[in-house]
Amino acid sequence: MGKYLQDFMSRVDLTKGLEEEQKKILDPCYLISDLYNLYLPRKVEVGNNIWRIIIKFGFDKSLDGNVSELGLCLDSYVYCDYDQLKNLNILERKQALLNLFVKGIKNCSDKYNFDISTFQKIKDKIFADNIVFYKHYKERKVSPDKKHFVQMKGFYNEDFENRKLYVDVFDKTNNLIKSILVGSYDFRKFDKLKWLDNNKIGVYHINSILSYKSKKVADDYFMVDIETNTITYNPVTKESIFQYGVKLLTQTDEYNKAINFIKQAKELGHGKADNILKNLEINPKLRDRSILLQTPKKNKNGI
Repeated sequence: MGKYLQDFMSRVDLTKGLEEEQKKILDPCYLISDLYNLYLPRKVEVGNNIWRIIIKFGFDKSLDGNVSELGLCLDSYVYCDYDQLKNLNILERKQALLNLFVKGIKNCSDKYNFDISTFQKIKDKIFADNIVFYKHYKERKVSPDKKHFVQMKGFYNEDFENRKLYVDVFDKTNNLIKSILVGSYDFRKFDKLKWLDNNKIGVYHINSILSYKSKKVADDYFMVDIETNTITYNPVTKESIFQYGVKLLTQTDEYNKAINFIKQAKELGHGKADNILKNLEINPKLRDRSILLQTPKKNKNGI
């Protein structure tokens, strides 16, 4: 990992078997660490090859301020006053947990003598944005005819269903023309924009399977037509083609389109695609994903 801090992690102390309501009170902790990671500079040193700081939130006052070094991680415990937190509104509770998060970092800085000012500035930024992310990211891309710019914008909070990815379109004088919703996606999974022609832009998402322990791969894309605002998905990699075909088959009425994608995945060597096609031969009305993926049972004649 190297000597620089790579990320933060929030963890809720479950050693005392928290009740569901207590867990719910601490849910925003995970959002806060995500937001810190979005703003974390690439080269920050916090100790001898420490690459992660884990802030552990819990209700055990005796553990408050404890810091331990576990491999390449610092584990910092912060005590949460449950009675105080439960009486706050949602925003106030997030703000209180954000302050506790920074307290956890300060506990580490007091022990390992590193500068906390960078993390305090991140806290101020997150606080000013009401503990959500609703900003542009990545660079603007100019169209081939130089008439438009586009840039990705993400909305991110603790509610997964409310996360959004947009493409903002600007004219050549930098005036915002429109904001096109690509979908309810975690914007962190989308890596780049690429103009396909003067009116269409490709929004490329990261392939988590191919990118694992390898160079980042972003081949599959959503095509956004900035004139009509239409969104068309274009899977390119084998797994994405397969998954999109299965989604169409099991969640829409676009049967022929689904079959074409599944056949394409089969041609690319996806093993489960053949199972689906054979199961549909046996029962064309089958739409249960779990059954479709199973290897078809042979009949009594071994066929």
